[in-house]
Amino acid sequence: MEVKEYIKNIKQKYPQEKIPVILNKFKSIKTLVIGEVIIDEYHFTIPKGRAIKDPILSVDYVYHEVYGGGALAIANHVSNFADDVTLLSLIGDKNDRMEFIRKCLNPNIKTKFFVKENSPTITKKRYLNQLRNEKLFKVEFINDSPINEKLKNDILDFLEKELHKFDLVIVGDFGHGFINQNMINLLEQKSKYLAVNVQCNSANLGFNLATKYNSASYVTMDMKEIQYTTGDRFSDIPTLMMKLKEKTNFGKFLVTMGHGGAMYYHHGNIHNSPAFVKRPVDTVGAGDAVFAITSLWAYAEYDDILPFIANCVGGIAVSYIGNKESITKEKLINFIKDLDGELEQL
Repeated sequence: MEVKEYIKNIKQKYPQEKIPVILNKFKSIKTLVIGEVIIDEYHFTIPKGRAIKDPILSVDYVYHEVYGGGALAIANHVSNFADDVTLLSLIGDKNDRMEFIRKCLNPNIKTKFFVKENSPTITKKRYLNQLRNEKLFKVEFINDSPINEKLKNDILDFLEKELHKFDLVIVGDFGHGFINQNMINLLEQKSKYLAVNVQCNSANLGFNLATKYNSASYVTMDMKEIQYTTGDRFSDIPTLMMKLKEKTNFGKFLVTMGHGGAMYYHHGNIHNSPAFVKRPVDTVGAGDAVFAITSLWAYAEYDDILPFIANCVGGIAVSYIGNKESITKEKLINFIKDLDGELEQL
């Protein structure tokens, strides 16, 4: 009943015909996306059982698919809504994967790539049980040491010259050695509007916290990330949000909670939105999708509907494997429209 009432209230304030009008306003937002390129490979297998001579799982290879993850996924999501998008990112000098990168990006995305020495372009290979889409294990090809001084200065020089051209700067900070404090300081000083997602993952756990930033306009994170950032794993999310606000000058921030929905802080208020999908296919990339799309809504100051949009985007993103598809206007409009059918079943 709570979900039903929530959706009804949102649809009364934002009827179906109003959403496309809002989305069309995003077309003119000049956007810069910053973050690491990540290549996601999904290798589908059929487990055969324990190997006879070793205590390991033996599998048959079936096929694999390759998706653009990290900043590639964020840029693709944003470019489906905004016409003018530039991607600033980092590739490696070994196995740079440039042919795939250029192929997977939407045609309206301009690119500026810097090259990190003695590094591969970050690639994450996941091995799955094809029968259930269960992940078995992951192999990462990565050099996550900080970039050298020359490369750091080259990137800072580019940002000094270019930042003023963009209305919105979206930073996907995956904690793999690309984003550094000098870059953060410059972004906070000179971005017109700075949206940030600082990700905790297996490669950086405990070392990549949102408090690296202090004055971002909009920040997204998940439950675990806000717990790490506040150093508190027992308090409820509203308490953690207030703790985060005391620690930083973030303008507004969103916390995603999986099947628990999302909570949004802005102007001293906390708003909650329930989740609309209870059985996800795959959650990889969903946080990036939510971050990318809601950054546009945050910039345009549609704060009262933002957590609702976050859960709609999340609901779409978890319905397919990894970053296989990107969020489009049509998908978002149709998802919101289909919630009418959901209301009848609640």
